Amino acid sequence: MNDNARDDDHSDGHYTATGPTKHARAAYQPARTRLRRAAPSLDVVAAAEYLLTQPDAYLYRRRYLDLIAQTPGPDGTSITDYAAAERYLLTSAAKLHCQSCNSAPHKNR
Repeated sequence: MNDNARDDDHSDGHYTATGPTKHARAAYQPARTRLRRAAPSLDVVAAAEYLLTQPDAYLYRRRYLDLIAQTPGPDGTSITDYAAAERYLLTSAAKLHCQSCNSAPHKNR
């Protein structure tokens, strides 16, 4: 064996989230039990984009991040709940949009 070889040789192809390992493989999980996040609805994306164009966007972003909840799952893993944060984006964008519609000058027909 080469005495100059590095201890963290990547040639065996086994990797984990914390770095390469020589002998440990991540346990296989069926698709239904893997942790994943569904993409937000198009309404939520549109609301976020609208709020980010506002002068006080940092306030909306801060509140959104505060509303993201981390709860323990039944198997002890952490589950991230975005429901309250996404509702906040939708209601804030709707309120702000209504305020801008009510304050905008209306043209006479």
